[in-house]
Amino acid sequence: MPNGLFNWCYSDVTEFLKDNGFCFLNNRKGFHEAWINQESQAVVELNFHGQKSFPPRTLETMIRQSKLDKKVWRKWGSS
Repeated sequence: MPNGLFNWCYSDVTEFLKDNGFCFLNNRKGFHEAWINQESQAVVELNFHGQKSFPPRTLETMIRQSKLDKKVWRKWGSS
């Protein structure tokens, strides 16, 4: 379970993206996937880590790509 912006695994990120209007776009090279928000045209690329947590800098990159405020991520991760 995420704690703010820490301890996010693949299933947490995909659930968050779905809850915030993103849908699966396509598979990329290797274990990477692209998720898109049709309204903002934001594309988030993430790689499958299984149950391992994403490093904080990797999560920061996904936050920037999503064009969503970091507070939205933090609030969802704390609930």
